[in-house]
Amino acid sequence: MANTTTGYLLLSDAARGETLAAAGQQAQRAAAHCAQLHTAQAGIAARNVFPHLARLVFRLTDDVTGPSATLVAAYTGGGRRLWHIDAGDEWPDESLITDHLAAAAHWDEHAFTTLDTELRR
Repeated sequence: MANTTTGYLLLSDAARGETLAAAGQQAQRAAAHCAQLHTAQAGIAARNVFPHLARLVFRLTDDVTGPSATLVAAYTGGGRRLWHIDAGDEWPDESLITDHLAAAAHWDEHAFTTLDTELRR
């Protein structure tokens, strides 16, 4: 039975631990969901530029303000390169994508899978 002190319900140590663990799990799920939404927004913005885009390659780094993303390359589902950072063309309004990618990394550090660092050109 829980004790009450001046109108507050006091939980046992076990119940408090279970409640904190459940709240922590909910927070992790919410952060992962927020990261997924940011990732989807980045994908939508990228497909506005290249409708046949299937894979976006980017570099994530951390700076003083948190995660930062830089677009590196874009490919079709068949592996054809649509854009590459070294090709000389700038991506139109890159921040519409990179801001969402950085936000996703901020919310969930496991939001992205690290792939081979050797890029196809």
